[in-house]
Amino acid sequence: MNTMLSASTMFTLSGINKLYLVVEIGGKTVPQEYKSTILESLKATTDDLKIDTKGYDPRSLAVLVNEMKVNETTVINIQLLIGEEVHRLGSNDKTFALTYQTMGHFMFNEGDDLEDAFEDTLDTMLAKFSEQYTEENKKITKVVINEENFASEMKYETNYEEAVKKSKKLQKNIMLVLVSNYCPWCRKFEQRVLLKEEVNDIIQKNYIPLILNREKEPFPKEFDTGFTPIVHFIDSKTQKSYKNVIGYNNKDEFTYILKTDTAAQ
Repeated sequence: MNTMLSASTMFTLSGINKLYLVVEIGGKTVPQEYKSTILESLKATTDDLKIDTKGYDPRSLAVLVNEMKVNETTVINIQLLIGEEVHRLGSNDKTFALTYQTMGHFMFNEGDDLEDAFEDTLDTMLAKFSEQYTEENKKITKVVINEENFASEMKYETNYEEAVKKSKKLQKNIMLVLVSNYCPWCRKFEQRVLLKEEVNDIIQKNYIPLILNREKEPFPKEFDTGFTPIVHFIDSKTQKSYKNVIGYNNKDEFTYILKTDTAAQ
């Protein structure tokens, strides 16, 4: 019997305090009676995380089970999902979207212990969910992840002209972070990378950090590539970008970029 697990989510789990639990089982191998066991596991996990699951909520945490045949082997697929309404980019319209997804599967042959394999796979998935939720909610009581609160907590400038003045005075280059509305990769970059103490220490030492929402605040359009998040490193003398980093980079990748920026040292 082989068990595999993969996780894929571009959304963070910060600030989620209420969920509606859903379980659906398809196929003939996994008995429908497993629903109650799965719900108990979901309830135990959410209770440990202090997530309210009483009553209905438009944001749901679901376990979906299905199966497929590969020769004589049955592959049991388990998905752990969060589904909710989100705003479409650039409009007030809402659409239903998956904002968290973890997938696990195991191969089942006649004579194998289905219950043990199923519980082991689901427990591993829920443990990863709990680990991510715990990590991303450590600072949630102190920091609400939006541009204004992020800037005040992390000591970022929020006005381009003021940042330029400070840059010239202190002779430090500007690190401009451009974000946008309804940008999950922006929120992920803020929380998983820029919020980290070791990353912020380097930024505060070597740069004038500036964060702007490209849809709200004014800034020179030469820095607007249409992509977010994007980080521009701007020379204090010329106000020209000498390097940019497009898209999400994890903590280690971005730390390496900061440490190898010889223009800031």
